[in-house]
Amino acid sequence: MFVKTFKTSKAELIILLIGLLCFAATLWYIFSPKSHTRSTSANTVTSVSKFLVSARTPGERVQFLSQFGWEIEDDPLEARNVVIPAAFDDALTQYNELQKPLGFDLEPYRGAKVKKWVYAVTNYPGIPRNVKATLLILDGKVIGGDISSTGEEKFTHSLLLPADVRSSPAESQPDQKDV
Repeated sequence: MFVKTFKTSKAELIILLIGLLCFAATLWYIFSPKSHTRSTSANTVTSVSKFLVSARTPGERVQFLSQFGWEIEDDPLEARNVVIPAAFDDALTQYNELQKPLGFDLEPYRGAKVKKWVYAVTNYPGIPRNVKATLLILDGKVIGGDISSTGEEKFTHSLLLPADVRSSPAESQPDQKDV
């Protein structure tokens, strides 16, 4: 039987240990579950996992929107099936960017047929009419949505009420592309 021995210094053992720790940390970073939390432009962190996203029934859709402080009329203005385009143009790319502060992303649903529900918002600050809440729903879950106005103050923004709008209507995102 042969026995092979190695002679190492403490410095070599420390370097080996540091290398193993770096390797383990890299593996942990690569394979750990990613959070669905995203940062908004106002540096606030929001995540779709914090909200109820079930929207199979009218009551669940009302409850979903009420989580953001929105009050809506009970009857929808519109309910129809739409297809999310397989290729995103600039307008749809911008619209998808509105979804990301809440953790939504329409990219995985390219080509999918979804239900689009549109409700009249009754409590938008400073704008009593012509404000709509749009929800995109797939398999009973909200996958995206927006708040928009077609009146004098035209805007489209995420389901969150932007800080600059809380006091008065201000600049807005480009008009929503009909998905």
